[in-house]
Amino acid sequence: MRIGIACLLCMVALRANAQDAPTPLNAADPADVAIGLEPTVVQSIPRFYGSAEYLLWWSKPVCLKPSTLTVGNPGDAAPGAFGQPGTQVIQGGSKFEFSAMSGGRATIGYWLSDDDSLAFEATGFLLEQGRASVTFNSNSGSGSPATYIPYRTPSEQAQALPFSVPGQVEGSSEAVGRTWLWGTEANLVAGITVERTKMNVRGDFLLGFRYLNLRDKVDVANRLWLLNDPSQFAYGAANFTTHTQFWGGQIGSRFTFERGNWAFMVGSKVAIGESHQVREITGSPILATSGNNGLLPGPVLALSSNIGRQTSSRIAVVPEAQVKLRYRFSEAIALSVGYNALYWNRVLCPGDQMDGHLNPTQLPGRGPATGPGAPAPQFVQTDYFAQGFDFGIEWRY
Repeated sequence: MRIGIACLLCMVALRANAQDAPTPLNAADPADVAIGLEPTVVQSIPRFYGSAEYLLWWSKPVCLKPSTLTVGNPGDAAPGAFGQPGTQVIQGGSKFEFSAMSGGRATIGYWLSDDDSLAFEATGFLLEQGRASVTFNSNSGSGSPATYIPYRTPSEQAQALPFSVPGQVEGSSEAVGRTWLWGTEANLVAGITVERTKMNVRGDFLLGFRYLNLRDKVDVANRLWLLNDPSQFAYGAANFTTHTQFWGGQIGSRFTFERGNWAFMVGSKVAIGESHQVREITGSPILATSGNNGLLPGPVLALSSNIGRQTSSRIAVVPEAQVKLRYRFSEAIALSVGYNALYWNRVLCPGDQMDGHLNPTQLPGRGPATGPGAPAPQFVQTDYFAQGFDFGIEWRY
């Protein structure tokens, strides 16, 4: 009895000491060891998850909507003008087709509950700048072929200004289109998992905020110089920049079907909010010249009648769809491949802000200006889409 009382007192003392000092994770309870019980192992629950993905996306091209340079027959009634037999468009009136753009996307999440039913998740992505160009250079030493800057008068008459003149004037022109997209979002994620013998199904529902930033630009730069004196030159340019930002609330869902190490996910989101739009036009048919040489390089898309900055805000909708296939190598690491499609119903595009009309009295040295201002300022909205593939690694701990 004395021995039994002594053992009991030892056990009470051991439990008291265990309560005074916190038991570390995965450590055995000293009292359990004292009475011969198996050690209790406390397992940590994964709290963080995330992914890093490489993006290969294509986006809607920007346009150089008016034709800015033509080859013409000097024998036509209006050489280089639209509708003439010898007129051929060599720049403008088309889209800048961008090749696939690389990018990256990162996601990080934190489980707010032990049963994986509630989490906070943040995602950001960035695409590289897309760039495409169209260039023209007349034949060195001859100035051929005969090229022209076409336009329509306010009364819709087709006319053209001479650009390169064989035997007299050489010229070059470059039109460049650019696009750049990035965005971020943050969501609360509520989910539930239904376990089956052969397949587990999980449904997640998202509620959060989304931001997108799209910047497009079209630049046209022309240069002329005299064949008999190349130091006599003139330079002109037109720059059209559009900047559209979206911010708004977002809801969505995604469903994951998991069997063994493989999983297939399909998801969709839709955001509704404000699309803030900015249109800016700069340039002049003559920005630099070596003197009073009579050269007018154009282009004639940016003049005092439409140069400036204009802003607007509109309600916009941004839906997105995604599918993904995943293979899990371990409890912590998985690889994935997927497809995304993003749509934005209200943006600005540079080509839509261009007016192909011209009042020639506004040109340098052709004044004073009379009649309506042309080109006229435009503020035209369009839609936007981007789509592509993603290749990623996912982790959790």
